[in-house]
Amino acid sequence: MQYLSMSIQVKQINKSYGDTQVLHDISFNCHNGETLVLLGPSGAGKSSLLRVLNLLETADNGQLDIAEYSFDFDQKIEESDERQLRRKVGMVFQQYNLWPHMTVMQNLIEAPTKVNGLSKEEAKDLALEVLKTLKLEDKANTWPMQLSGGQQQRVAIARALMMKPDVLLFDEPTAALDPEITNQVVEIIKELSSTGITQIVVTHEVDFAKKIASHVLYLEQGRIVEHGTNNAFTHPQTTQFADYLKH
Repeated sequence: MQYLSMSIQVKQINKSYGDTQVLHDISFNCHNGETLVLLGPSGAGKSSLLRVLNLLETADNGQLDIAEYSFDFDQKIEESDERQLRRKVGMVFQQYNLWPHMTVMQNLIEAPTKVNGLSKEEAKDLALEVLKTLKLEDKANTWPMQLSGGQQQRVAIARALMMKPDVLLFDEPTAALDPEITNQVVEIIKELSSTGITQIVVTHEVDFAKKIASHVLYLEQGRIVEHGTNNAFTHPQTTQFADYLKH
């Protein structure tokens, strides 16, 4: 692993599960502060690509430069490299993955104290700041099961932000949310974008994508079909993306 200073660069990444290839020669760049939406039908490879970006999955080959780190998938990636990367690249999962036996505050301070070495006091101060930003300051001592789906989603985002990541990855962040809560997630992503965090968001919801994307990457069957700015929603360059937008 080398230490680099650049945005996300993905070069010729391939990924298979057994005999099924799910990613074919994926290459793209994403600059600091961009919000890149990964769009496409079910089975397009969006979530597989997202998991490769956080090394939750290892690609068969290709290169990944992300959050100033560089990985070559032709070589073995050490667990210590994965841990280092995850200090800089946060992930918000579709199922939230909050620890049910911990309060919101305990969920938030666990990683910063154990991984980043913050004192409990420092971590709590940071947690209160983050919770205030996400309008959750009154939920610090609440158990996850007592929260609505939208509140759990915001706590999951808060937990990722506690590590002060350079890059934030979202897997279907609005999948189980009603329109009002979805609009709250839109506002959060826009606000984070203004702070310079690079965000990559997997979704199949076109309206949501249009509201948050600075850039869009459209995939079908593990291949990139179209990659452009938000203008691609109004001026698609490929018939496949134009057809997808009509659904």
